[in-house]
Amino acid sequence: MPDAAPPAAAPTVPGDARGRATTRRALLDAAYGQFLETGYLRTTIGAVTARAGYTRGAFYSSFRSKEELVGALYRSANAHQVARLRHAVLGEVERTRGGVPAADVVPAALRGLAGSVGAEARWFGVVTELRGAAVHDAAARRVLLDAQEDLLAGLATLLDDVLARTGSRPDLPTRDVVAVGVGLYERAFTVDEPDAAETAAAVRAATETFAGVLRAVTR
Repeated sequence: MPDAAPPAAAPTVPGDARGRATTRRALLDAAYGQFLETGYLRTTIGAVTARAGYTRGAFYSSFRSKEELVGALYRSANAHQVARLRHAVLGEVERTRGGVPAADVVPAALRGLAGSVGAEARWFGVVTELRGAAVHDAAARRVLLDAQEDLLAGLATLLDDVLARTGSRPDLPTRDVVAVGVGLYERAFTVDEPDAAETAAAVRAATETFAGVLRAVTR
């Protein structure tokens, strides 16, 4: 998902499903850029619509609230992240022809991705704000819990696939294993600015720690 806002979308024909999809995509892209610039709490619906080149009416034809918008964006970010990991990890499985245990294949793939985590670290800043809002806001809390479960489910499905392809077996539920991994990387993202060398080093350390976890809980 791009950091910059896309060009303003062309006017849509009322009732045109393709037009509605275009509007929704433009609003999501605009919201992503706005959230990264000003944070979740300070971003307004007006700022998102202005950035996307649409009216408030167009916004409310796609989303009922700011919370619904960030929930859709969170799930989109999850799908992008899981797809990126799937490509890397299954590519490593194919390269090794399934003859290497999951505890070695997964960390090898993650090491290859460790140098390009700036976008994910910046998005985690938005998630952190959403978590703060969720303490007192029931709507934000529902969005957060649903999106977190969506991410864990996607990662667990990927890990299940890798375990099956490599003939490995876990001693713990795969959801619990990926939850540990997510926690390790989220901690690494808080070390410094997203593109800082210290953050990159912390991500590499998290990868090695997760490798140890995988070796301990898979056979």
